[in-house]
Amino acid sequence: MIKLSNVSKFYNSNDVIALGLRKVNLELNVNEFVAIVGESGSGKTTLLNVISGIDTYEDGEMYINGEETSYFSVSDMENYRKKYVAFVFQDYNLIDSYTVLQNVEAPLLLSGYPKDKIKKRAMEIIKKVGLEKHAHHKSTKLSGGQKQRVVIARALAKDCPIIAADEPTGNLDSASAKQIIQLLADISKDKLVVMVTHDFSQVEDYATRKIRIYDGEIVEDKELKKVEKKNLPKLDDKEFKINFLSNVKLSLRNLFAVPKKTILMVLVFTFFSIFVGLAYGGYTIVSQEGSFPFNSHFQYTLSNRLVVKRLDNNPLTQADLDQLASYSQVDSVITEDYVLDSWKVMSSKDSYDVLIERETELIYYMNTIFLPLSSLDDSINLPYGSWPEEDDEIVLAVDDEYFEIAEDILNTYLVEGYGAFAGQREYEIKAVITNDIIPGNKMKNYNFVYVSDQIWDVVSKEIFSNYVEANLHYPMLGMDIRLSKSNLRIDPTLEDNEFRIGSGSYNMFCSGVCEYEIGFSVQTYYVDEDYDATLIVDDGTNNNYIYLNQDTYDLIFYDEIYQVSLLTNTDINVDGLAKQIARTTDTFGLKYKVIYPYDSAPIEQYMGLILLLANIGMLTVLIITMVGSTFITYIIFKMIINTKLHDYAIFRTIGANQNVIKKFIYFENFYVLIISFLIFLGISLALPYDIPEPFNAFKVFTVTRYFVYFLLLLLMAIFVSRRYCNKIFSSSVSKTLKTDLE
Repeated sequence: MIKLSNVSKFYNSNDVIALGLRKVNLELNVNEFVAIVGESGSGKTTLLNVISGIDTYEDGEMYINGEETSYFSVSDMENYRKKYVAFVFQDYNLIDSYTVLQNVEAPLLLSGYPKDKIKKRAMEIIKKVGLEKHAHHKSTKLSGGQKQRVVIARALAKDCPIIAADEPTGNLDSASAKQIIQLLADISKDKLVVMVTHDFSQVEDYATRKIRIYDGEIVEDKELKKVEKKNLPKLDDKEFKINFLSNVKLSLRNLFAVPKKTILMVLVFTFFSIFVGLAYGGYTIVSQEGSFPFNSHFQYTLSNRLVVKRLDNNPLTQADLDQLASYSQVDSVITEDYVLDSWKVMSSKDSYDVLIERETELIYYMNTIFLPLSSLDDSINLPYGSWPEEDDEIVLAVDDEYFEIAEDILNTYLVEGYGAFAGQREYEIKAVITNDIIPGNKMKNYNFVYVSDQIWDVVSKEIFSNYVEANLHYPMLGMDIRLSKSNLRIDPTLEDNEFRIGSGSYNMFCSGVCEYEIGFSVQTYYVDEDYDATLIVDDGTNNNYIYLNQDTYDLIFYDEIYQVSLLTNTDINVDGLAKQIARTTDTFGLKYKVIYPYDSAPIEQYMGLILLLANIGMLTVLIITMVGSTFITYIIFKMIINTKLHDYAIFRTIGANQNVIKKFIYFENFYVLIISFLIFLGISLALPYDIPEPFNAFKVFTVTRYFVYFLLLLLMAIFVSRRYCNKIFSSSVSKTLKTDLE
């Protein structure tokens, strides 16, 4: 039973108090069909709204099955509506973007009805009101009478003991009105139907009770037919709990039902998420920047170099090299990577004489790193000169200072060393390019000499010999004999690990031929081995050379590749590539050890301060971008979501409480976030690595950074949703159904 005891309702508008209800006393029971009549503005709709819980009252008490409601919170009143009340409105209040079937399914989903039975139950109800042929039509395509039957079908789907009908025939012709009244009469046999009408004659044959209200007071309460009055059933909350999947389904349905609004939201969120992505990528780039780093192991420490070797210390196979070269970011695989860590001092041929005789700016002293010409992209534009054709011709990549005199140095010759220390090998400068073509060389601290494969082979062998520490150990004499290419000669008659020297050489004296058991060791960056060996001292050998066979020679100056350097075509996300290669596995587990020289290089103290300030600056830009993007997104989303307020209010009349509506908004914005994130992911993966600034920030993203970026977007979506949800419930349901939130 519903009981109103001295209930009064007041409205406050612009500091003017208006009376809605005055001292209303009333009892209502199940099985009644109650018609509330009265003039416009008399308070009949206000009374219905108070009874149905979509409006509040200020004085008196309303009881539901004997329970006072004056202390009910907003949540309590929503729970009452959800369990007990279904609505039939004059203006229909259907969700226009839904089909007939979806409108009827909505209360079933909100009530936690078994999902596998929802469609069947909804179709049964739609058939009951004669709209089965229109089940898949949008509600906007229906006539007024058809819309009202959908409203009644929705009320039946909610299956509540109270039906609150506000002028349900007000917009209908007489025939349609009669059909609607008949449906309500049929419903009233096991429910309480409270109907507001301006034309009592339409319901005179069906109503069991007539209540007339005037100026907010009940002036007539007349029983028209005797019925068996029953109390409202006691309904448990757990019977009306929407499950998670139903919430997800309704949220998705809300998005797909209004595709234009959804696309607009996605475009807006994507637009600002790209700004956030650029800011975050820029911050990542700055945090990776370094000065001109050196360390004791590597000279070439630009950010486009990775050093790779096998974890089992075995030589790299051709299959390994092919695998490493297959990564899209890898531009070159340098098998003689020790050359990269050997500075070559270069100078102009006869530079002393030239500088003395005439004032010019030729190269007197330049630190360079040699690279194979094959590692230089042959599609690049050569601003000065042409591509080398002979082995002694080079391409010179220089800093701005030397690039300014490119025309002067073009077709001149460089030699290794300078002045009195200059070598004999000459290189003709065939082309000059700027050294910032090398990824990671933005500070232009490195100059490069690109040489032919023949020269590269010669230079690499020379440099490699400097890395080899090979010795013969003769403990009895307490001495070691250093082995180098200059003092070794091949003798194919010797056995493996046999060495022959002349008597008197290295203080070893023998009459005839003497043999001694000695030790033999080889140490390089990649190999550290000790061997047993035999030393033959022969007085018939009359020089200071050390003889050995080819196999023993190859133990010292081996051809196996133990370590390579990968030069990338970008300086973006190279650390991510390093991690990717390090995760490579074979049958025995992890395969490669990867070193990123750029990260292992210490930076100077003042550069650390500069980088710290740069990091703080970019972090500030990131925060400002996030905050600005979030607020602008919120303003636009607010305008879009405001157009859906009416729908949310309708959901509140069919069983959705604040928490459910909030979840709708959070879920809908989350789906928009997912779509925007996928768009950003597609863009960042599709862009080439050599894309110019600032869009190169798209290429710094690793799996971890994508995750962090997703979290940033999630924070934006949560803020937008939370801020809007705080505003959406500031108006009552009845007010929201009449006006839009501004």
